[in-house]
Amino acid sequence: MVEVGFFSLCMGLILSIYGLVMGTYSLYRPLSGIVASSRNSLISVFICVLISSLIMWNSIFFHDFSVKYVYQHSAVDMPPLYLFTSFWSALEGSHLLWTLIMSAIVTFSLVTVRKENVSLYPALCVAYGCALTFMLFLNVSYSAPLDRLFPVGKFGQGMNALLQNPYMAIHPPMLFTGYCLLIVPFAYSFAALVRGGFTSEWLGTVRRWSLLAWAILSIAIFLGGKWAYVELGWGGYWGWDPVENSSLMPWLAITAALHTLLITDKTGRLPRLLLFLNMLAFSLTFLGTFITRSGVISSVHSFAESEIGPSYLVWVVFLLALTIGLIFTRGHYIQGAAKTNEWKVSKESALLFTIFFVLFLLALVFIGTILPLVVEATRGIKISIQQPFFNAFAPWIGAGLVLILGVGNLMRWKNGKIEDPITCLLFPFIWATILTYILSERKNFDIISSFVFLIVIWTSCVLIMDLVYKLKSMRWNGKVFLYFNRPYLGAFIIHIGFLFAIAGFAGNYRGISAEAHLNLNESTSFNGYTITNEGLSYKREYNAQYVIGNLKSIDNQNNEKIMIHPMRSKFTNNEQWFNEIGIHSTFWHDLYIVLASFDVNNQSVSLKLNWNPTVKLVWTSLIIMVLGAAVSLSHRIRKRSLEIDDEGKIKESDDSLDTYLKDIISNSTLKTQLSSKIVSLGIIGFSVFVTLFCFTGVSLAQANSDNQNSGPTQNKLLQDGAGNGSLLKGTKLESGQIVPTMINPKVEEVAKELRCPTCIGMSVLESGTLQSIAMRTEIEKQVSEGKSKTEIIQYFKKAYGPWILREPDIHSSVGFLVWGIPILGLLFGPIFIILGLRQSKKRKLSNEKELLNEIKKFIEEKKKGVEV
Repeated sequence: MVEVGFFSLCMGLILSIYGLVMGTYSLYRPLSGIVASSRNSLISVFICVLISSLIMWNSIFFHDFSVKYVYQHSAVDMPPLYLFTSFWSALEGSHLLWTLIMSAIVTFSLVTVRKENVSLYPALCVAYGCALTFMLFLNVSYSAPLDRLFPVGKFGQGMNALLQNPYMAIHPPMLFTGYCLLIVPFAYSFAALVRGGFTSEWLGTVRRWSLLAWAILSIAIFLGGKWAYVELGWGGYWGWDPVENSSLMPWLAITAALHTLLITDKTGRLPRLLLFLNMLAFSLTFLGTFITRSGVISSVHSFAESEIGPSYLVWVVFLLALTIGLIFTRGHYIQGAAKTNEWKVSKESALLFTIFFVLFLLALVFIGTILPLVVEATRGIKISIQQPFFNAFAPWIGAGLVLILGVGNLMRWKNGKIEDPITCLLFPFIWATILTYILSERKNFDIISSFVFLIVIWTSCVLIMDLVYKLKSMRWNGKVFLYFNRPYLGAFIIHIGFLFAIAGFAGNYRGISAEAHLNLNESTSFNGYTITNEGLSYKREYNAQYVIGNLKSIDNQNNEKIMIHPMRSKFTNNEQWFNEIGIHSTFWHDLYIVLASFDVNNQSVSLKLNWNPTVKLVWTSLIIMVLGAAVSLSHRIRKRSLEIDDEGKIKESDDSLDTYLKDIISNSTLKTQLSSKIVSLGIIGFSVFVTLFCFTGVSLAQANSDNQNSGPTQNKLLQDGAGNGSLLKGTKLESGQIVPTMINPKVEEVAKELRCPTCIGMSVLESGTLQSIAMRTEIEKQVSEGKSKTEIIQYFKKAYGPWILREPDIHSSVGFLVWGIPILGLLFGPIFIILGLRQSKKRKLSNEKELLNEIKKFIEEKKKGVEV
C-alpha cells in the first residue's frame, strides 16, 4: 500500500506538469478544450495527494515502521492526538501536508472562478501548475514521506517532545493553510500581468482570498506565540526568532496588499504595487520555509533540517525574479491612475503612510533575519540581530500606525475633509489626555507608557466618532448599515482588535519576575499572591512521565485559593526534562510559574515567578480581529459599500442600490425606523463597551501591579532586594515566608543584552542553560566589583566575539550600517512621501497650464485661419 502512495505522488507530479504545459500553451492558443484539460489535470492532483496522505496516516496509526518517516517520528506509546499530528511534525510530513492543502485550495479556486474571470484560466493554470510541480517534486525527491526503512524498525523513535502540545497540533496546519491561501492572490496577480489588466470582479475575488489568508495567518502566528508562552518557560510569547520572523513577513506583505487594494478599488491608484505585494507575499512563504528547513539557522522553532536548502533557494530566487520581472516588463500594461492625478491630503494618502510603515517593518524584519546569514557567508563574521534591535524600532512604527489609523479613517476619499473636526479630533484628544493623566498619576507610568496609552485611547475614541458619523449619514438606519457596510464594520472591528493588541503589548512591559526556593510547606509572597509549596506528585501518561509541583496560591485581595501545577516532563525518546508551565490566568494578568528544579527527597522546589499584566489582551485581540475579518467576508452583494460625499451624505446616482436605500429610509414605518435606530445604538454601544473593556482592563492590571498587599515591610525588602541584591533565597520574614530573589537591575541590564551561547533567540537573562547561568554569575561578580555595563559587555565580547551581543555593535562598520539605514529610512521615508504628494500637485498644475496654453494656441490658429 505504501508503494501506491508513492506512485500516487508521482502521478500527481505528472498531472501538475501536464497542467503547467497545457496552461502555458493555452496562453498563446486559448482553445477551450486545452484550457479545460489543464484545469481538470490540476484538480486531479488533489485526489492523488489525498490518496498518499491517507496512506501516510494509515501507516502512522497502524505503526508500519517499515516506513522511515513513521519510525523516526512516531512511536507505539504516543497519545492518539499526537500520532495524528506526527504527520506534520518533521520535514517530509509537513511538505506532504502543505501540498495537500495547496492542492485542495487550488481545486476550490479553479471550480469557483467567476464568469467575469474566465479569461484568466490559462494564466491561473500556469501559476498553480508551477507551484504544485515544485511541491510534488520535493515530495518525490528530497522530502519523500513514504521512503522504506530496512531493516524494519521497532517501537518507533517518537516525535520531537516540544511538539507534543495542543497548540502545536493546530499551529502548523493553520500556518500552511494561510501560506497556501496566498497562492490565489499570487495567481490572479500573475494572470493580470500576463493579460495586461484586471476588472472590478478581479478586485473582489482577490480581496476575499487575501482577507481570508490574512485571518488564517493571524490565527497561526498567535497560536505559535501561545505555544512559546506555555511551553518554553521564558515568560514571553514573541522573541523575534528567525522562524517567527519568517511567518511574520508574508503576513506583513498581505496586510500592506489589502490596504493597497483599498486604494486601487476606490481611486484606481497603485495597481502595480498591489500586484507586486500579492506576488511578494506568496514568495515570502517559501523564503521563510527555506530559513526554517534548510539548516542555515539554528532555532528553537526549527524542527527539521535536510539537504533541501539549495532547491528552496533556487525556487525563492525564481519567484522573486518572476515577480520583479513581470512588474517591470508587463506592469505598464496595467491601467492605473493618470500621472497627472493629484495626491491630496485624503484617505488614500493616509493609507499610503500606513503602507509605508507596514513595508518598513517588513524590510526591517527581512534585513534582521537575512543579514546575519549574508555577513557570515561573505565576510566570515558572525553577528546577532535579536530582540533589542527590533524592539528599538517596533514601538515607533506602532505609534505611527496608531496615529494614522485615527486621522485616516475620518478623511474622505480624494480630499482631506473631516466632518466636524473639532468634535471628531479635539474632544477625543481631551478625553484621552485626561484619562492618561489619571492613569499615569495613579500608576506611575513613565513617559513612553503615557504616550502609548494617550494615542491608543485617542485613536479608539476617534474610530468610534467616525462610526457615529457614518451611522448619522444613513439617518441612523442600523439595518441598512449592516446590510451594505459590513466591510467598513469589519475593518472597524479589526482596527479595535489591533489597538487591543497594542495595549496588551504596552502593558506587558511592566511585568515582574523573581525566583524562589521553597522547601516543603514553605511560602513566598509575590506581587499580591502567597504561594505555598505543598509537595510533589507524579504521573505517567503514554510516553511521558511528569513531576508535578503542587502550589497553593492565595490571592491576597480576596483570599481566593488556587492550586497551580507547574510540571517537568520527560519523554521516552529524550532524556532531557521539559517545562510544562503552571499558569493562573485572569483577564487582567497571568501568574506564570516555572518549575525550574526539584528535589524528590525533601520535596523542595525552585521556582521562576512571572507576573505578566495584560497578556490576555494580546490573545483576546486575535478573537476581535478574526471576528472583524469574518464580518467583512460575510459581505456578498456586488456594491462593496455605500459612498459618502463631502457633506457626509449618501451620493446620489442612477444606481438602483442608492434608489433602494433612499426609498427604504424615507418610506419605512415608525416601527421599522425605531428598530433601525435601536440597531444603530447597539452598534455604537458595542464599540464603546469593547473599547472601555480594553482600557479598564489595562488600568486594573496596573493597579494589581502597584498594590502588593503584602505590607510595608515586605515591600521594602523587595525593593532592597531589587536595588542591591542583598537578599538571598533563604531570607525569611517574621511571618516565616521566604522572600523571592529579585534580580539586580544592573545585572538584568547587562544580561538582557547578551545572547545565550547554546540557544537561539534568548538572552542570558531568560535562558536556563548551564552556560547562561554561569554567565549571569560572572555578571553578578563583576557588578559587585563595581565594573560598569560597558566594561562587562566588553569582557564577554572579547571572550566570545561580537556574536555574543544580541544587537549589532554600532561601533563596527556592519553595525553602523545595520543601525543607520533603518534610522534614516524611518526619519526620511515619511518626508519623501510628503514631498512626492506635493510634487503630484505641482505636476498637475504644470500639466493643466500646458493644456491651457495648447488650447489658447489652437484658438489663435483658428482665428488666424478665419481672418485669412
